[in-house]
Amino acid sequence: MKRLAPVALLAVLLTVAAAGATAPEDTLAAAERAFAEGVESRADAETARPAFARAAAAYDDLWARGHRNPELALNRSRAHRLAGSLPRAVAALHDGLAVARFSRPLQVELEDARAGVLYPLEGELAAQGKPVPVRTVSTRLSALDTWLLSGLMWLVACGSAARFVATRRAAWLAWATVGLCGLGALAALWVQDARARGGAESLPLLVVAEDVHLRKGNAAEYPPRIEPALPRGAEVRELSRRGGWVQVQLPGGTAGWLPEPAVLPCGR
Repeated sequence: MKRLAPVALLAVLLTVAAAGATAPEDTLAAAERAFAEGVESRADAETARPAFARAAAAYDDLWARGHRNPELALNRSRAHRLAGSLPRAVAALHDGLAVARFSRPLQVELEDARAGVLYPLEGELAAQGKPVPVRTVSTRLSALDTWLLSGLMWLVACGSAARFVATRRAAWLAWATVGLCGLGALAALWVQDARARGGAESLPLLVVAEDVHLRKGNAAEYPPRIEPALPRGAEVRELSRRGGWVQVQLPGGTAGWLPEPAVLPCGR
């Protein structure tokens, strides 16, 4: 059972204090007490889950008030997951990544949460439903890391070029070339990253809140588009809405309709 890190708690408190909202400290304290109660009762799921649910509701309240940072998103997700709501845990992680897209802890936690979604091992739904992680430079380097690395490469290129002019030694020219090539490769990777994410994130993201069939039309009378039912926690992209139904697209490209109450918005 994971405990909330003191650093995470401090970050949340600092954000709350800076915002100057009315008594958010009480809400945060209530969340911490409820989470601690859940941890103490972890041997009894019937007692622990309601405590984690109260903690999750308090964290959600803070998030809704605008106190948004990756640490609070991580705490929200863990509380929801321990309360038994995997879909809300996935949605909370995407909310956090919308605020801090380069947060490695959130990325790792999302990979772990996705592993808990009960997709079939084989078949059309297994091929169409599982999200394909975007493996680009932004999943390995933060923005700060990238700027520091870029600055280092620029210094290598400029310093080596200056030494070459002074000494006319070919080795310095080679180092200058290495620095420029590295800088160009890093820039190309970031362009690739922007294109990949632009395509993947062009449509609103939704999380399936309950096991539900993807249907061929916007009514329960339409036959399923794909079998079996989509598992809770599955991620889909919104295409349109009509008559209390939302048309969605699976990561593999298959489109169909789901009832609006069966999905959660996230990443906003």
